[in-house]
Amino acid sequence: MGEVEGEGQQLEDMKKRKLDARKAQEQLKATLRGALDEAAYLRLMNVAVANSEIYLTAAKNVLMFHKRAGRKITETELLSLLRAIREQNETKTTITFHKK
Repeated sequence: MGEVEGEGQQLEDMKKRKLDARKAQEQLKATLRGALDEAAYLRLMNVAVANSEIYLTAAKNVLMFHKRAGRKITETELLSLLRAIREQNETKTTITFHKK
């Protein structure tokens, strides 16, 4: 019976972690909704679906920018931010041919 209880506890812990993560995501979305105008928020949610890593980086930067600016960020400003993030993350691929 000890193993069954242990598995039950693990399942409960996993459910709690998922619930906590969902609450954190919802809180982040609510904060972003206040920091972005509607068009920018919708674009950022599209980014979240496409690439969660870029989304999290952009969200962090949006919140910092919003705090400094003291106003909502526009879609144009968000696009500039996303371009800057993409340029930082892009790796330059070079192909070199060596003749024998």
